Amino acid sequence: MIISILGMAGRDWKTKKKSSIYYDCSILKKKSGDFCNSVDVLLSSYDDEFYFIGTQMAIDFQKELLDFKDKKCYFVVVEDDSLDDIFEKILELLQESKETILDITHGFRHQPIMAIFASTLSQFLDRKDLKIVYAKEKERLLSYEYIYLNEYIEITQISLLLTGFIRTLNFVPVENMKLLNNKLFEDFSKSLLSNDLKGVEKNYELLSAELRGLKKNEELKHISNLIEKVETELRPLALFAPLLHFQKYIFLAKLTVEKNYIIVAYAYIFESLREYCAYRFEDICSSIEFKDDYAKNQAVMTTIGNFHWANFGTEILKKHKGIYKKNKTEFKEVQKLYDKIRKRRNALAHINKTKDFEDIKRDLKKIIAKVEVLYNAETLKTIVY
Repeated sequence: MIISILGMAGRDWKTKKKSSIYYDCSILKKKSGDFCNSVDVLLSSYDDEFYFIGTQMAIDFQKELLDFKDKKCYFVVVEDDSLDDIFEKILELLQESKETILDITHGFRHQPIMAIFASTLSQFLDRKDLKIVYAKEKERLLSYEYIYLNEYIEITQISLLLTGFIRTLNFVPVENMKLLNNKLFEDFSKSLLSNDLKGVEKNYELLSAELRGLKKNEELKHISNLIEKVETELRPLALFAPLLHFQKYIFLAKLTVEKNYIIVAYAYIFESLREYCAYRFEDICSSIEFKDDYAKNQAVMTTIGNFHWANFGTEILKKHKGIYKKNKTEFKEVQKLYDKIRKRRNALAHINKTKDFEDIKRDLKKIIAKVEVLYNAETLKTIVY
């Protein structure tokens, strides 16, 4: 099936005679030569079923100019400048047909419209039986050359995906892309938004290597500025590896709150404070055997909260019975902040009917700042036991 959008090209506006312009059709594996327009190329080169989409004026113009009689042709009338109607009809036809050539030479001369069209067609990028062609002007008013637009559409789609990634650090993959490794972007996003610390570190390194490769790809040179913006957005993570666990968590809390992932940021700051406390309790915990790191961290927080009646996590309190009284002032300061974070995080897990988003975000930023103050003051540095 051949689908083409009709325009008003094909006639010399001074002489009113048919135009005669050279079309290089080598990429189509058809004979190159002089034709009056791209519709003439299609009618002369193919014996398929034709669907021509255009305004009534464009259809009448082309019918007067060219002979459609010996071909199986269908004409679809759309309103002038009605892009929605054109897109809808093209998508409908693509769903019905297998092998299809879509010629968008007429009607899509402007880049913004091409970008919208590319986005709409993204769902068909994996179809090997769809060829999107375009007669590109080589010499003004003298010659045209047919090119495949499938790769151009992929580049446009990549630019849309990267723009979204810069804004949100989230990535919704498009299947069967040839120029970009979807999985690396997707894995980074998943690890960041699922509080996977090791995953963030690992996937950042892989993604950085991918971005370096994309910058060297000549086919992507027109969107190199976007690739550089992604690199700039991720550059702070270059300092991530040497940080201590609690520093990594607060780093990611600040990163995700700026991208408006409030619940994710609360989880990061919650874990950051727990890890900080565990870091300060390292000497005390070194002589006690714990099942795992979670059990150790739980014992630390049980000690700071003086929950000696707890069913588990009392190993430190049992071994160092006077530890809470000796460090009560600092323990209470830490516990107060810890409780605040825990309550805010738990409250956000339920439907919020009262608080404004910006108020919640502002409150979280204040909490992160308080945690930083606590770290900078080296609270719990000298625990008496």
